[in-house]
Amino acid sequence: MKIRTSVYIQIGLLLISIVLSIYYNGKLPETVPTHWNIHNQVDQYGSKLMPVLLGPCMLLFSLLLTVALPKLSPKQYEIDKFESTFAYAMVLVGGLMFFISFCILKATDGVKMDFGSWFMAAMFIFFALLGNVLGKVRQNFYMGIKTPWTLASPQVWDATHRMAGKLWFFGGILGAIVSIAGVPMGYTIAYMMIISLFPVVQSYFIYKKIG
Repeated sequence: MKIRTSVYIQIGLLLISIVLSIYYNGKLPETVPTHWNIHNQVDQYGSKLMPVLLGPCMLLFSLLLTVALPKLSPKQYEIDKFESTFAYAMVLVGGLMFFISFCILKATDGVKMDFGSWFMAAMFIFFALLGNVLGKVRQNFYMGIKTPWTLASPQVWDATHRMAGKLWFFGGILGAIVSIAGVPMGYTIAYMMIISLFPVVQSYFIYKKIG
């Protein structure tokens, strides 16, 4: 996938999100639920502009990053070396933002749904899909597991990302299953933190092993 293709896909998602925002802006009351706790209970209310504008703003930000980051990359850390993977990852980011914002619009409209479970399932699916290509990411300052040890050695970077890719792929699938099954959000958040941070710690040991 080229960056240009990624941009076109995200523009499509942005346009759909704008249409949804216009529709819900005319449908929702002025005051709506804007936050849910880990027990899926509404604990904050606010203006409908927050959920209405959330999707377009997040998608526009993702789109701008897709265009800007390759141009801002310093020499020897160019995103061009893994352009297709970067482009694919930014489509995943845009897709995640679109799904989350759509779920928020449905929830503020009064649709009965376990928002926490769907949110965590979407995050885990994102991890799984990203993990499937994580081993193709080359050293850069924007994407991947950036620690002093991975940035110090291309070998440590590659080994860490290959290991993390497998962990995120299989761990993400498992996380999505248990989230949809109704495991409490507190447990799934803790599990996500473990699979997110484990590669950071592991990168140090890989560095020491490679020397």
